[in-house]
Amino acid sequence: MRNLLVRYTFGRQESIDRLLRFATVGAVTTTIDFGLFTGLFAAGAAPGHANILSYSCGILVSYVLNRSWTFRARHSQIQALKFVLGTLTGLVISTFLVALLATFIPPPLAKILSVPVVFAWNYLVALLWVFRA
Repeated sequence: MRNLLVRYTFGRQESIDRLLRFATVGAVTTTIDFGLFTGLFAAGAAPGHANILSYSCGILVSYVLNRSWTFRARHSQIQALKFVLGTLTGLVISTFLVALLATFIPPPLAKILSVPVVFAWNYLVALLWVFRA
């Protein structure tokens, strides 16, 4: 597994460029997600519910940008289904972390701390399963 990850992620300049494009898309979708989460929480939504709604809003943007720009793949229904399944798993991970951490720290900080874990999950799923290079 480690050799496979190294080959896909760090073996070639193209792979590094792909990781940077994925990070850029992630920054866009994280901004959307965090902005909506913060607004929903400020309006009185529970942290878990706010996270589900805000994270879900980024899924469509993320799929379109990652498919067309990051991985330069053609659309297929199987690929879209895999992407949704992978990102929904990321949503479960994110929601679990936010809900757990929000019992100890302010929910917006909990949300920020969940981002690196979910980023790593989503990148590996996209790279090794959804848009398999």
